[in-house]
Amino acid sequence: MKMNKKGVAGEGILMVYRLVLIGFIALIILGLAAVFYDYYIDVRGTEAMIMTREVVNCVAPSGVVDLTRFENGLLEVCGFDSGMERFYVRVDVGGEILEQGDSGVEWVKEIFENEDKVEAIKKYGPGYFEGEYNVLFNGEEKKMKVEVLVSHEF
Repeated sequence: MKMNKKGVAGEGILMVYRLVLIGFIALIILGLAAVFYDYYIDVRGTEAMIMTREVVNCVAPSGVVDLTRFENGLLEVCGFDSGMERFYVRVDVGGEILEQGDSGVEWVKEIFENEDKVEAIKKYGPGYFEGEYNVLFNGEEKKMKVEVLVSHEF
């Protein structure tokens, strides 16, 4: 069987054009899909909630508080990494306050609670969770208030 060399070469050139056209269409489809699938997931509020639970379990195991254990720092005693500068933790038990972290996050939280902020900067607001728990402190039942702020990671 004899093949026409000019016909085979012409078919190869047409195939290159077809592949370029298919590649161009695929890039357009992927570009449009990227516009619709671009979204931001904020997990700082969830991080703050989980951190609060862990701090409560550390400070008041079985519901009994012993603040003398926390002379070396709240986060270190609870087993958290010492380089947790994104977090601010405040524990108030009957007027006795333990706190550690970047307390400057508090005024940032107040700024972001303002209703007049621009929608584009809302995603930089800190995560916040506050919980109140009944515990035994010095033989009396008290309320333990735990606040955790998680700043934006830059």
